Amino acid sequence: MKLEISEQHLMLLVSALNDAITYNEKFLSSETIKDVSDYEEHLLCLENCQGWLEEEYERIATENSNLLPYSKLVRRM
Repeated sequence: MKLEISEQHLMLLVSALNDAITYNEKFLSSETIKDVSDYEEHLLCLENCQGWLEEEYERIATENSNLLPYSKLVRRM
């Protein structure tokens, strides 16, 4: 599947997905929920989506020098 999206929306999508992953990771360790299995599966889906999106971003970035480097949008710990 090929992603066609504006530069601004692509960078926003990458950032929003990263924020969602960060939020869900903290939520899982917050002791707010008793059964984390559904949330762990959701987090795994978000992480898989992030892997795909990173590949698409890098592919698009090779054709477009206006995009920030992926590592500047997503800070991994």
